[in-house]
Amino acid sequence: MSEPPKPADILRAAAVDPEARAAARERVQKLEAPDPYPPIERPTLGIDILVVPDSHATPGIPNHRYEWLGRLANDQGVDVVVDIGDWFDMNSLNAYDKPGSRSFEGRRYWEDVDIGLDARLRFRRELAGHEPRLIACLGNHEARISRFLEEEPRFEDIISLDDLRAEELGWEQVPFLEPIEVAGTWFAHYFISGVMSRPVGGVHQAANIIAKQLSSCVMGHTHTLDMAVRSDAAGRHLHGLVVGCFFEHNMDWAGPANALYNRGVAILRNARGGEFDLEWWGLDRIKSRYG
Repeated sequence: MSEPPKPADILRAAAVDPEARAAARERVQKLEAPDPYPPIERPTLGIDILVVPDSHATPGIPNHRYEWLGRLANDQGVDVVVDIGDWFDMNSLNAYDKPGSRSFEGRRYWEDVDIGLDARLRFRRELAGHEPRLIACLGNHEARISRFLEEEPRFEDIISLDDLRAEELGWEQVPFLEPIEVAGTWFAHYFISGVMSRPVGGVHQAANIIAKQLSSCVMGHTHTLDMAVRSDAAGRHLHGLVVGCFFEHNMDWAGPANALYNRGVAILRNARGGEFDLEWWGLDRIKSRYG
């Protein structure tokens, strides 16, 4: 009757050196760290994109948050800033969301423009020499200007989207609902669904964007935060992001819905090829660190 194999023989059969195993056990038992692994080849990372959701610069409400935003963008060293739309609230043209109104208050219009420009300037100053690419997607609130002019063409020589001074302030202005692609991800104030051109919605809005667009997409508009990741047949990870809002005050018209808003900004780290690592900065965190 043959003797059972010894543990050392079993280890040798498994191509494991029993002496090395004993030395490793002794080292671990003495709590001595092993020699480090040799350096690895580090992967090339993508860019960092700061997404500023609906911020609604509004007359009578201080623009502190835009100074905090500029400091954050500088400190975090972002490569691109995307204003997802509704930076300008344009409440003076609110009636033009509803067809049939024919009133125009010039003084309030210029107050709306001025407070938005004030926000742009405060943000730019706090960049303190940092020069990311600046992209401004027009939202439905800025689009009130165009809607007004469609109903009142006699004002075309008086007001226009040029009043927002995008080019002068270094922003690439993107027309309302025209998506723009950055690092493989598409950005727009919202994405439309169906022949009525309504925003993609639903309980699982971020997932629905992916299903409709078949691409990685980021949108604002709803003031809520939602994130989804899906994989396509080629193994690509498609990201859908609904990115909240960036204001502290409550909207009078929103009522109880104000409590549902997610307030902050998003940084898309390592963005490349439609993929990114989401980093959420809540407004209280921004205020505490950069206020």
